[in-house]
Amino acid sequence: MHISGGNLPRLGDKQRIKFQTAFLISRLPSADIFGAILSFLSAKHFSRIPATCSLPINKMPVSAAQQLAELILQAVKDIEADTATRIPGAQTTDINLPTVAAEDHLEATPHRRAALRTLKGATHQLLATLMPAGLHVQELHYSHFQTTALDIAARARIADLIYSIDPDSTKGGVHVAILAEKAGMDPRKLSHVLRFLAIRNVFVEEKLDHFNNNRHSFPLRTDSANTIWNALGHLKKRSVYQLSSNSPRCCSTRRAAERSAGTMLRYYEPGCDFFEFLARSKDGYRAERFGKTMIELSRSSGTGEAHYKGYDWEKLGPNGTLIDVGGGIGGPAYHLTTYLPGWKIVVQDRPEVVKDGKEHYKKIASKANVEFEEADFFKEQPPHRAQEVDVYFLRHILHDWPAKACVEILTQLRKAAKPTSRLLIAETGLEPPLLDRQSPILANGGMATFLSHNFSLAMMTLFNGEERSTQQFTEIFGKAGWKLESVSTLTTVLDRFIFEGVPDPSWKQ
Repeated sequence: MHISGGNLPRLGDKQRIKFQTAFLISRLPSADIFGAILSFLSAKHFSRIPATCSLPINKMPVSAAQQLAELILQAVKDIEADTATRIPGAQTTDINLPTVAAEDHLEATPHRRAALRTLKGATHQLLATLMPAGLHVQELHYSHFQTTALDIAARARIADLIYSIDPDSTKGGVHVAILAEKAGMDPRKLSHVLRFLAIRNVFVEEKLDHFNNNRHSFPLRTDSANTIWNALGHLKKRSVYQLSSNSPRCCSTRRAAERSAGTMLRYYEPGCDFFEFLARSKDGYRAERFGKTMIELSRSSGTGEAHYKGYDWEKLGPNGTLIDVGGGIGGPAYHLTTYLPGWKIVVQDRPEVVKDGKEHYKKIASKANVEFEEADFFKEQPPHRAQEVDVYFLRHILHDWPAKACVEILTQLRKAAKPTSRLLIAETGLEPPLLDRQSPILANGGMATFLSHNFSLAMMTLFNGEERSTQQFTEIFGKAGWKLESVSTLTTVLDRFIFEGVPDPSWKQ
C-alpha cells in the first residue's frame, strides 16, 4: 500500500528527522558517533551535511521543553517565510486587526502543513510540559465555557453589532453598554463574556469596556467571507454540545456497535436519526442550515479545490464515469469537475436532496457535466449502473456510520463494480497519540490533531459513527470486497486524506 505525504497523519519525514537528530545530539557520548549518524543520514538523503563536517557537540543535556521551544521558533520562521514567498511583501497579519487574513486561505502545501502542525503540536506540548498538572486538568475541565461564550456572542450577533458601529476600528471600539442594549443583555454579564473571549483572542478590548472586532471575531460575523456563524448556530441546538452530556451512557452500553446506540437516537429522538431530524423542521430550516454549515466548515479549512488536491487525478484517465455517493446538492461534484473535466459525474442521494441539487445547479447556471440521481446507498446500485462505473467517490459519508453499516454501504458498491473500478473515500484520518521516545512531540502530532479528534467525538455523539485510522479503513474495505491500495494527503491543514481501494478478486459474498 502506498501512502503519500508521510505516515498518516504524522509530520513529514524530513521534519521529524530534524528534531529527532537534535534530540539525539544532546545524548551522544562522542563526536565519532555523531559523525557516524550524519554519514548514515547523508546516505539516506535526509541530510546534506558532508561527512567531513566538524560540529561542536553540546554535552549538556537539552531538555524536552527547550527542544519544543526550538521547534516552535523554527516552525514560525518556516510559516512566515512561506507566506512571504507566496504573497510577495506580506507579513503575518496583526491578530488585532478586524480583517480576513490573506494567509488564512493559502494552500496547505506539504511544507506549510508540516510547519503549522509542528507549531500547534509543540506549543501545546510545551504548555503541558511546564504547567502544573492540576492547572492543566482544570483548564481542560472548564473548557466548555469557551463554547458557551462563543454561543452567547454568536446568538447576540456581537460581531455584526460592532461592525455596524465601528466598521474600520477607527472609533476605539464600542462600549459594552451600547452592545448590551442593542442585544437585550445585561452589560455587566456581557463584559465578562467578551473578556473571556478576548483572552482567547476573539474580540479585543481597546480600552476599558470598549470592544472591537479582530481577526478571530470576523468568523462570527454573518456576512464575513470566512463566516462560520451558521455552523455555530447549527451546533448549539439539540446537537453535539447538548447531546454530549449523555455520551458517557452511550459509551458504556452493550449495544455500542449499533447505530441506535448514538446519543440522538437513544435519548433525544427515539426512532429518528439525525438526517430525519433535519428534514422534519419547519420549512426545511434545519436542513438548509446544515447545508450552509457544511459549506462554512469546509471553507474554513481551505478552498474548495484544496479538499481534493493531493490525489493523482490524472492517473484515472481523460474520461469515465464517477458516482458521487451521498453527494448532497453537488458541492463536491462541482469541484471534482476541475480535476476531471472530461468525465461524467453522477450525484446520488435521497429524493429531496436530489431535488434541491437540481435547483441549485439551475440557479448557479452551472455548465458542469453533472447529473443527479435518486439512490439509497444501503440498497443495490441502479441496474443501469452495474459494471459501468469507473470510480465510486464518497466524501465524509462513512464517518456518519458504525463499521457494520460502512461495510454494508461499500458491499453494495462492490457488487456493482467492474474489475477496474476504483473506490475513493475522502475522510479524516486518525492515528493514536503514541509516545515517541525519539521526539518531544506525540507520534501523531499531538494537539495538531485536536479538531480531528473532536470530529470523531461529534460523530460518535450524533450518529454512533467515528473518524477512523488507516487500519480501520483496511478492515472495512476488506470485509466489503475492496483492497486498500493507497492513502493520499490532501492540501488542507486538517487531517484529510483520500483512501483508495480496488476490487479484491478473491472476495466472495
